[in-house]
Amino acid sequence: MAGRTVLTYHPLYNGRGFSPVQRSWGRYRVALSLFDDLGLFKTLGQVQQRPAGLEDLFPVHTAAYVEYVRRRDAQGSGYLDQRDTAAWTGVFERTLVAVGGTLEAVALVGSGAAAHVFNPGGGLHHAHRDRAAGFCIFNDVALAVHRLREDYGLGRVAVVDVDGHHGDGTQELLYDQPVLKLSLHQYDGRFFPGTGGVDEVGWGHGYGYSVNVGLPRHLGDAGYVPAFQAVVPRALRAYRPQVILLNFGVDGHFADPLVRLWLSTATYRMVAATMHDLAHELCAGRLIVFGSGGYDPQHVARCWATLLATLTGHLPPLTSQDSGYRSPMPGDDGQQSGASDAGRERSDFLWPGRFAVLEDRGGPVPAPEALAAARASAARVTSRVLPLIEP
Repeated sequence: MAGRTVLTYHPLYNGRGFSPVQRSWGRYRVALSLFDDLGLFKTLGQVQQRPAGLEDLFPVHTAAYVEYVRRRDAQGSGYLDQRDTAAWTGVFERTLVAVGGTLEAVALVGSGAAAHVFNPGGGLHHAHRDRAAGFCIFNDVALAVHRLREDYGLGRVAVVDVDGHHGDGTQELLYDQPVLKLSLHQYDGRFFPGTGGVDEVGWGHGYGYSVNVGLPRHLGDAGYVPAFQAVVPRALRAYRPQVILLNFGVDGHFADPLVRLWLSTATYRMVAATMHDLAHELCAGRLIVFGSGGYDPQHVARCWATLLATLTGHLPPLTSQDSGYRSPMPGDDGQQSGASDAGRERSDFLWPGRFAVLEDRGGPVPAPEALAAARASAARVTSRVLPLIEP
């Protein structure tokens, strides 16, 4: 398969979004400008997708629910759910465009026309069969799984979700199917959507294929990276997917207003590099990525640029000795202090040239109790859940 990386993008992404955090609507424009500044379009293909058709939604959503969304769009006011996801004139077409970007990604990867495709407007993982939730209206992730299996014969599909919120809609829609659904998310039983506990492992043919790593607030890179590395590669190697779907929500970044995982761009680079390597190791490079959550435009753009710079080879892969982030050093303000001159030289090597703008040079210091809780959560998953899918 060709190593081509493609971005699916539609002009409607530049307008109103689904979130009530209005400043987040500008993340697409900011991201495209940064991609251009970094020279990513020299090796990044771009496709403008068609909006999905109504018939494209029915494998996952009921006709009554699709009609409900269309009707609320015509009314142009109110909410599609419990006062999270607003109804407005144009929201129906906007969500069809988001789904269309994902279906275009499926076509490109399924046909072999591209190895990696990124749909920044996709990843609507809270949408359920007959209801909207959490700024998500139609679940394009579940629709992608259906299309890959039915139209392209790729029966073993893995979904890795690193959004800060659990992908409850995706899990519910695929709970009884042998599709690996692996999620790392902030979890305490109360944080939205309240699902994603370690005991949610699936049922029927899907038993063992829901893998949830619930993580505490304030764990930072130092807690997240070991949990990810302990669970994700092992689970994927046991499952042996034919294609990987990565829900690359970046609302876990420490500057995001909705999640408090306190991650830096280095963690998102680690995720991108690890998933890129695993895709080539396990499934001929087939990797579809969704933008999902992220509500601070500048930091979303930097995380997305880190992803695409990794997939296109502009950023060199991290070695087993290079974590890509520095250990936190508390300063007087509670933030990481600056690195030494030697540390900066090392950092500049890891984030070379123009890509140094993507590195976070500071951030909150992880809470020690959060680090311990993250280790315990990963240990529960590796000891109790992963053996369910391993030979």
